[in-house]
Amino acid sequence: MQKNKIIACEVFKEELLKGLKIPLETCIFLPQELHRTPDLLKVELQKQIDLLDQQGDLDCIYLGYGLCGNGVVGLKSSQSKIIIPKSEDCISVLLGLRHASKCHVNRTTSYFLSAGWIAYGSDGWKEYQRCLELFDHETAYWCIKEMIKYYETFILINNGMASYLKDQVYVQKMSKFFGLNYEEVEGSLDWLASMFKDVNSDFKILVEPGISIQSNMFTCGD
Repeated sequence: MQKNKIIACEVFKEELLKGLKIPLETCIFLPQELHRTPDLLKVELQKQIDLLDQQGDLDCIYLGYGLCGNGVVGLKSSQSKIIIPKSEDCISVLLGLRHASKCHVNRTTSYFLSAGWIAYGSDGWKEYQRCLELFDHETAYWCIKEMIKYYETFILINNGMASYLKDQVYVQKMSKFFGLNYEEVEGSLDWLASMFKDVNSDFKILVEPGISIQSNMFTCGD
């Protein structure tokens, strides 16, 4: 029987545990904030891979990440295969395979949020609350408006999580507070789920032991 482990950004936690019913003991979740510094993300991921290699009894390590600002480039396992979604980022994976041909999701005007992102990541409202600890409302509000000034719309990705209605209210309130549009898009867990299926796929990358992940492995679909 194969033994596998998953190392994933915690923005996938809801989808992996509650959506795909992956046992918690199979998963290692890392903070979303590591995305802000891809070099630190790379260091932490390699550290976790090395710890798993020391066990010496894993067939495969699944990475719940995309290319993520080259934060996965250079990663390798000396003992196990690595499988990772063939995606530029986590948002694309959350949107699902029917959006795969649109690999470069427009980040200029659209701010995407999901159940996991709301639960574990940062967003405009959370940053506003943090700024309130340092400044008055007017200054804190100005800071966040500057941070999101290139965005026009908050978009909630609906992947059928139990928190959907609560997430919907949260993003709607945030949109109104900052004067942005609100939209929803139907996502899918199929891209995430395809990573675990024992079939060849154009939407995942398999890296053999001793081979490093390279940026040119990540290409958009047609």
